[in-house]
Amino acid sequence: LKPDRMIDPGIYTLRADQVTESGRVTARVELPVQVSDVPPDLPRDGRIVVQPGNSLWRIARRTYGDGFLYTLIYRANREQIRDPDLIYPGQIFTLPTGN
Repeated sequence: LKPDRMIDPGIYTLRADQVTESGRVTARVELPVQVSDVPPDLPRDGRIVVQPGNSLWRIARRTYGDGFLYTLIYRANREQIRDPDLIYPGQIFTLPTGN
């Protein structure tokens, strides 16, 4: 899904409901989502702003199609990442081209 317009920065709740044909909700999943401002001078290509819920594995899987390639992101951003299991919302990472 892609919104029709840019979403204002802030913290939102993304919710998905499973409903019956009559409209009764049978299951619900909610996930917090933070939308951040991207600095205007930030190059759009090859960088990502970490959002809540992101991990290097998830970013690598989405970017390269393989979570194991998280090491590419880690190596390219080693000065910002002390522990590859701990990244924080708002960090801006370079996404190198995959092998």
